[in-house]
Parts: sequence; C-alpha cells; structure tokens
Amino acid sequence: MEAAQMITKNYSLRVLKEPRGFIKFIEFVLAIFAFATTAGHCDWFSFTISCNPDFPAQKVKYCYPFNMNQVAINVPMCTTVSTQSMTPLPAGTVTLKVDPSSSAEYFVAVGVLAFLYCLAALVWYVFFEKNHRDKDMVPIIDFLVTCAFVLLWLTASSAWAKGVTDVKHATNFDNIKEDLIECQHYDCNLEKNPSYATLNVSIVFGFLNMFVWGGNVWFVYKETGWFDKYTQSKTETPKAADTSSTDPAVVPDNQI
Repeated sequence: MEAAQMITKNYSLRVLKEPRGFIKFIEFVLAIFAFATTAGHCDWFSFTISCNPDFPAQKVKYCYPFNMNQVAINVPMCTTVSTQSMTPLPAGTVTLKVDPSSSAEYFVAVGVLAFLYCLAALVWYVFFEKNHRDKDMVPIIDFLVTCAFVLLWLTASSAWAKGVTDVKHATNFDNIKEDLIECQHYDCNLEKNPSYATLNVSIVFGFLNMFVWGGNVWFVYKETGWFDKYTQSKTETPKAADTSSTDPAVVPDNQI
C-alpha cells in the first residue's frame, strides 16, 4: 500500500511535454488506429445470375484475417440447366484462391506490440523515471526498441500493402467470374462492390507509424549515456600550449 502511494505521489507529467514523451503518446494512438482498421474490417459483395429470375443475390462475406481461400461460394447456383453444352455441376464450393492472412496478422501483431510498448513506456516515464535517473540501461533499451519498431513498421506496412492488393484482386468480380462455370453460360451481374477505404487507411497509418517512430529515435537517443559521452567528447578540447610564457624572448639582432 505504501509503495502504491509512493508511486502515485512521485509521478511527473513533465515528460509528456517533452518531444519523446509527446511523440510516444502519438505513437500510442496511431498504433491503435493501425491495427483497429485492419482487425476490425469486414465487408461483402453480392451478385446475381440470370439463370433463374427468382434466384436471390449471392452474398459473399469476408473478414480479418482475410483467409480468402476459405471464403466459399456454393455451387451450383442455378436450379435448372437449360443449356445443353453445360453439363450439370456437382455440389461443392468455389473459393477465392488468395491468402494474404499472414501479412494481415503480421501487421496487426506489430500494431498490438507497439501499442503495449508505448503504454509501458508512458507508465515508466510518468511514474518511475523521476526516481530512477541513475539507471543507464533503461534509456538504451528504449532507444534499441524504438529502432526495432521502425524496421518492424516498415516491413509490416510493406507486406500489408501487398496483402491489400491481394484482397482487391481476390474480390474483383471479373476475376471471380472466371472461376464460376455458370457465369460462362449465364449473365452474372455485380450488385454490391466491396469497399477498400478502411484497408487503404490502414496502410497509411502503418507507414505513418514508421515515420513517427523514426522521428522519435533522435529524442530517445539523447536520453542515453551514448549521447552524453559523445557530447562530452565534442566539448573537451586540448589545452593550447602557452608558448608566450615558456619560450625565451627573441631579441632582434639590431638591438643586441
């Protein structure tokens, strides 16, 4: 109980006014937006086939983690086959044949880890750093982790950008029709097209996180002992030799 009271009594919000603390809070918010826009995304598209006027629109839904090769369209969709060239199809499913789930899960994992680390760092800055200024390893660890997250955000955002492209390709109805034999004999019309706005925004947040974390590297580095040693080495200059007091005076020849 006394320890809790001491922690809450000695907290300091000063660091939140400094660049590294303020930027850490921005990173905290951006990480939430990055993984939330990806992990919370669900959408669907629908289409109709002219083989049966009473046939309802076929609705195909997909969600995170975007295992598109598991999104199935049940076939056959036509109750009758009036075209002789088309043989009756066996019951089964047609999948979208793309699986960008690994990219999506990697992106979300980086976002969640960044969110948790920012939360832990902010707690340390506010409640513990004031009383533990003598611990040199903590700023160094903060600096190394910040550098690591710059690389993680770069790779995760690049991979997820490719993953979003795969999602768009998988849900493109022109590509889907090529796998549906019935659409080669009847008119298949798209009723509702999926929206990719949220996924595009998630990519923007991913690369924005990378730039913000990269900008914070300098401010975190300034808290390390490495920066102090570098500053001291730059300020320490060798003392110039005072030759005026030690060298004997040189008397001109014309005055001897």
